[in-house]
Amino acid sequence: MIITTGWRIEGDMHLLAGSRLTDSLNSRSKDFIALTDAVVSDAVTGAELYRPPYLAINREAIAVIFPLED
Repeated sequence: MIITTGWRIEGDMHLLAGSRLTDSLNSRSKDFIALTDAVVSDAVTGAELYRPPYLAINREAIAVIFPLED
């Protein structure tokens, strides 16, 4: 799950084999993080806004990120 200032985003984040979530976040070579099968909701109301099959989010826009399952 990714929280930004206005959105809550759930989706599948694909990591390189053997890498950790923190490795992807700390990589200076990647400004955007790719998600597939995303669900974008309003962070305040929880109302679903979008269901894009692919979403790229700017790493600097992320306020909170955590895995929902392994």
